[in-house]
Amino acid sequence: MRTSSGPRESILSRTTAMVVMGIFTLYFLIPLWWLVVASTKDRGQLFSTNALWFADFRFFDNVGQLFAYRDGVYLKWLGNSVLYAGVGGVIATVIAAMCGYALAKYRFPGREAIFNTVLGGVLVPATALALPLFLLFSQVQLTDTYWAVLLPSIVSPFGVYLTRVFAEASVPDELLEASRLDGAGEVRTFFTVSIRLMFPA
Repeated sequence: MRTSSGPRESILSRTTAMVVMGIFTLYFLIPLWWLVVASTKDRGQLFSTNALWFADFRFFDNVGQLFAYRDGVYLKWLGNSVLYAGVGGVIATVIAAMCGYALAKYRFPGREAIFNTVLGGVLVPATALALPLFLLFSQVQLTDTYWAVLLPSIVSPFGVYLTRVFAEASVPDELLEASRLDGAGEVRTFFTVSIRLMFPA
């Protein structure tokens, strides 16, 4: 027999959950709203007007000043971000996919030792590598260059681990054998068959 307290507790718990989620939603959205509003104000209005509502709409003036700042250095910063995040991310993904695929599908001496080393690399925090990397790059005179940012970002131990696990599960050995019987080389097999199956990872 169902008691009357059951549905009330369920409604109360749902209401409490919705209130908590609503509070956290506001907590995350209010800074974004402030960012949108602040982009339409000049410096004097930032602190003299309502922080969460519009004043004089000066968005396009602000954008013009931003792009004119220090002879357009913002565009250079934007291009650097695209280069580091975009190009670096693509290269890191391809390298991690190739390494993970090789560790998953090829049998060779030292394979497990290499994979264990990669797992050890996952456990090392990036902050612990900052000083050794700086000293290495200063030895080869790569500090204050694009390579000093790109080279560390294209090596991803976690990416290698992830792609190895995914390649083992998603790329059947029978399909690779069929590709080899059809005359495809290992590189062609990877880029035309395997990488398509690994694409979700």
